[in-house]
Amino acid sequence: MAKSPIGGGRGSSRARLGVAGLLAGIVLSTVLVPTSGVEAKKKRGKPKQTRPNIVVVMTDDQAVETMRVMPIVERKLAAAGVTFSNSFASFPLCCPSRATFLTGQYPDNHGVRSNQPPGGGFSVFRTQDGNALPVWLRKAGYHTAHIGKYLNGYGAAGPDTEVPPGWSEWYGALDDPDAFEGGTYTMYGYTLNENGRIVHYGTTPDVVDPPTYQTDVYAAKAEEFIRRRAPKRKPFFLSVAPLAPHSEGGICGCAFDSPRAAPRHQGAFDGISVPRPPSFDEADVSDKPAAIRGLPRIAPRHVALIDARYRAQTESLLAVDEMVGELVDAVKAKGELGRTVFIFTSDNGWFGGEHRIRAGKSLHYEESSRVPLIIRGPGIPKGKQRPQLAANIDLAPTILDLAEAKARRPVDGVTLVPLADRKRFDPGRAILIEGFNAADPTDPDGPDLRYSAVRTNRYVYIETGAEQELYDLEQDPFQLQSRHYDPALAEVRLALDELLARLTECAGRSCGVRPRLKLKFKGRRCRVGKVALAGRDEDLVLDERVFANNAKRTEVSASLLDGRRVTLERRAPKSCRRR
Repeated sequence: MAKSPIGGGRGSSRARLGVAGLLAGIVLSTVLVPTSGVEAKKKRGKPKQTRPNIVVVMTDDQAVETMRVMPIVERKLAAAGVTFSNSFASFPLCCPSRATFLTGQYPDNHGVRSNQPPGGGFSVFRTQDGNALPVWLRKAGYHTAHIGKYLNGYGAAGPDTEVPPGWSEWYGALDDPDAFEGGTYTMYGYTLNENGRIVHYGTTPDVVDPPTYQTDVYAAKAEEFIRRRAPKRKPFFLSVAPLAPHSEGGICGCAFDSPRAAPRHQGAFDGISVPRPPSFDEADVSDKPAAIRGLPRIAPRHVALIDARYRAQTESLLAVDEMVGELVDAVKAKGELGRTVFIFTSDNGWFGGEHRIRAGKSLHYEESSRVPLIIRGPGIPKGKQRPQLAANIDLAPTILDLAEAKARRPVDGVTLVPLADRKRFDPGRAILIEGFNAADPTDPDGPDLRYSAVRTNRYVYIETGAEQELYDLEQDPFQLQSRHYDPALAEVRLALDELLARLTECAGRSCGVRPRLKLKFKGRRCRVGKVALAGRDEDLVLDERVFANNAKRTEVSASLLDGRRVTLERRAPKSCRRR
């Protein structure tokens, strides 16, 4: 086993963040997504590689709200890209979510439904990881690399030197604390498999060794990779997965099981408190399932613990923020910024007292299922927000679209490129959100329940056993009052129930659940006339708006009873467009 000090002691080379005024004026960055691919160009003589490099940074357990403490990400990614403000994890739990990222499939289809065997973990995924995103990209001519956390249980199932298929370079954190001083979930004293060579960083998890601070080591490795691989004729795909702001798993002796910030950032947010939205320590939970109704109000001592954990989480994100800035700068220094796509996201969100849930994830409520998604790159509009629904099932299809590569299995998601390009375009989709919330080590008194939910542009409908919830998110964004028993929404509930049934059985294209509608015209072939919507779902249409109706094209946007929005368009025949 080798020992390495690489990556720490970066305080002098990194731009130190000023504490005073850091929170004030920081723009909340929620979610951003890619748009068009790189325009093909050729030089005389040898052809130049025109497909983009792609860099994905995926944090762990990051609530969307905490994006406000990441000004570098805001400035270098969000302001230069497209933000999707409604992006979700289809199964808001680490391993199922990361397997979805690598396959473009819902957990029911890729088979990883928990963090541990027999229902999940790396041991389940490894039976099919020979047909996943890195394999597809490598077959398409990409040089691929992964740095950091992989799927839960990596290193515990199979040999420690195992490199999953498809990765040209591999620096994976071993999730096996029994075999080493520390596993994936500690900022110090952890072990990486570096292309089949076991390398240990630091001494033990409880010994602070700044040169081996985990996020900084990952940042150094990612920068070094970029310096080696850019510019080259063969494009690269780089996946970087820091632990922050996930807890350190109780093996580090950390206060409140909180993540440790880099030494240079400790105390940066002393005195701040977790946000207190109306859902914080929700007063009336009588509308919610029994598992939530049984939760007590949050005592003052637990509020103090939530605040302390929040400070630790946000401070740990400052090193990630710096890392993203350094990766952008490294690509720019190599002259590759104009043909590199950056994607920033998280595997799931996090609770901080909302709905009386003191800590954790896995549930359908917005704090857990909503995730940041930021993408900038060539051809992508700059500084734009997009409200259309997006989900982690879309990450692989979007990356494949940008890379001009093909999936070797049916994918349940769609490319987000058209949605990023056009703010009015909406495919009329709905998102399936499933999961469970077992006893969380950071909140042993938390709820234990299993559910299936459907999320549309306006509503979220949930079935938890025999219990239901229905929230109108336009009227009730904090999910304070379920309306599943409201007679006024009886038809809406039935429509959503049917939609949920279709999604729980879907695979591939059928997961799009696009409304069964088409444009119907009245008038002569090349003359602008009346336009209407027709089809099996015509009765679900609440209103429609015509954005264009001329000799070249017709574009109509419609809102449906179940909360979906859809854009339909039709281009006129070429013979008409020439007139």
